[in-house]
Amino acid sequence: SRVLGLNRALETVQQYQSNINRAQSRLETEEGVLNGVTNLLQRVSELAVQGNNDTLSATDTKAIAAEVRQLLAQLYSMANTQDSNGEYIFAGYQSGTKPFTNPAVGSYVYNGDLGERQLQISPDRQVADGDNGFALFVNVATAAFAQITAVDATDFTAVADGDITIDGGNGNGPVSIGSIPAAADAAERAQQLADAVNAVSERTGVRAAVNDSGLLELNVVGGSGISVALGTDAGPRSGLSAVTTPTTVAVATATTPRNVFETLHQLVTELESDRPVDRYIDDVHLALDSVINTRTSVGGRLNSIDEQHEVNADLELSLESHRSVEEDLDFAEAIARYERQMTALQAAQQSYVRIKGLSLFDYL
Repeated sequence: SRVLGLNRALETVQQYQSNINRAQSRLETEEGVLNGVTNLLQRVSELAVQGNNDTLSATDTKAIAAEVRQLLAQLYSMANTQDSNGEYIFAGYQSGTKPFTNPAVGSYVYNGDLGERQLQISPDRQVADGDNGFALFVNVATAAFAQITAVDATDFTAVADGDITIDGGNGNGPVSIGSIPAAADAAERAQQLADAVNAVSERTGVRAAVNDSGLLELNVVGGSGISVALGTDAGPRSGLSAVTTPTTVAVATATTPRNVFETLHQLVTELESDRPVDRYIDDVHLALDSVINTRTSVGGRLNSIDEQHEVNADLELSLESHRSVEEDLDFAEAIARYERQMTALQAAQQSYVRIKGLSLFDYL
């Protein structure tokens, strides 16, 4: 009957509403966690910038490293968050498995999968009720990175404007680092070059630092790679060695994804050793961008299911109203049918009584 069909339709809509409630609960939990992760990474970024200061004492730098280490432990705990049902929200389909483990110092392993559970919220709409931890915490872009070795040259002559150009792959093309005076030794030349590269970093996206080994480290955010080109005879003048071709010092390929926990662990290690952390500052920024993008996606899904919940609620009311009408009609029809049957039964009974009261003489 029509009532049975309406009952089935109502059950389907109510299942959609149940799925929406479940997705909403998990997504709100995730949104809260991601808000916390955002604040945490912003604090890490602030600490990294503070620690990347030559004027700080070793004691100050180690104190900053200690706070970053605590934040790393908090991040690890957040990544293993469970919902109200005890399911891990960042484990993909493996919601019963703890997504992240820390088997050794500096080592973080993802035990979930790449799945995202889809819940049906209308006949033609599904929504992911979470995000897997691999995409969020493991497969995180890092800044392009290159190391340039200073040669053992005895004559570090002045570098003319145009002798050395930097290209960060950000669409601005090669940019000259300008002219540089003569240097007394390789260490001075490396620092001169780092300063010159940083002076044009707004145009190239490339920043430089000299590490403890005397290597010039370059990193870029938002570019496809790093290339450093030498003009004619620029090698002897700059004190740099051409690595891949006679005119190219170094080329860094596109950014390589890295585990955000390991990035923070390396940041702690470098801060504790009082070394420059430029590249890790950039990596933290990229990790923060990834989290913010995911948080935006979660917010969009929450808005979407709120709207669908209203649509489903209206449909549910409409179906219940139609069912009530149909049930009333069925009831009225049943009464009429009952009354007809009673009338027929009464007529039959009266006929029987009259027939029973007659004898054979009544027919003579």
